[in-house]
Amino acid sequence: MRDPEFQDKIDLPLQIKGEGGPPLPHFWRKSSRIMEIVIYLMLAFAVFKLFGPELDRRAELDSEINRLTQIRGDKDRHAANLRQEYRLLKTDHEYLENVARDRLSLQREGEYIIRIDRELGD
Repeated sequence: MRDPEFQDKIDLPLQIKGEGGPPLPHFWRKSSRIMEIVIYLMLAFAVFKLFGPELDRRAELDSEINRLTQIRGDKDRHAANLRQEYRLLKTDHEYLENVARDRLSLQREGEYIIRIDRELGD
């Protein structure tokens, strides 16, 4: 039931949340904006300090990976050359004869070998 003595006061303006109170002074609005910016900068700095060393470590590891990949490529090429030389030594008799004559300084009867050793200059 409704109270017969209750009357609505229609002539009073409605206050909407956040609007009806006194406005904040200009100084406090500015200082709150500045504090907001300072907090964001501090968060960004914290993130940088947290992940900066990890990014440096990742760069070091990437350079190490590149160096090791280059070494592996060199070793793979060397292994391929050794496999080819092994195959030639097993199957090609002319190659075997040339290698034996060159490395062991062997010669046929009536041949003279003249060796010229050169020093590699820089």
